[in-house]
Amino acid sequence: MEGLIQLYTGDGKGKTTAAFGLAIRAAGRDFKVAIVQFLKTDMTGELFSIKEIPNIHFQRVNTNQKFTWEMNDEELAALDLETKEGFKTAVRIAQSNQCDILILDEFIHCIVKGYVAKEDVIRFLKNKPLGLEIVMTGRNAPDWLIDIADLVTEMKCIKHPMEQGVPARVGIES
Repeated sequence: MEGLIQLYTGDGKGKTTAAFGLAIRAAGRDFKVAIVQFLKTDMTGELFSIKEIPNIHFQRVNTNQKFTWEMNDEELAALDLETKEGFKTAVRIAQSNQCDILILDEFIHCIVKGYVAKEDVIRFLKNKPLGLEIVMTGRNAPDWLIDIADLVTEMKCIKHPMEQGVPARVGIES
């Protein structure tokens, strides 16, 4: 089976949820799944479940607890370096045939922000193992990435309780 490239993008809720749902579905069919998560540091509910599933390997890249717009120059430089190293790790995982599906959660934002070079991403995607399915999530997927992808789903926010001042709820949004 030829692996495809999938993107879950847009400003709506559900990009990570969709990718993790795919991971659970695939693991249930005895596929090996690797998830490399960028730019997130909170312990969200899905991590407690994912770590219990033997066919899913999870790795988080970034360590800073702040949003990027709250970081100083030194913290942004560290984030940049961690992200580049995380991408190298993802490439090694892909090339070593350790998994059938590789999920790069919030990776699209890393591309948009320039933490990973466009040319490196293109080279990675064009030279991925034939059977490897790659899933990337994050807002604002650039047109060139959409053109490369085989499946693109845009989550669109119509209404969100956060707009009414409702914070993220444990077990629902976190």
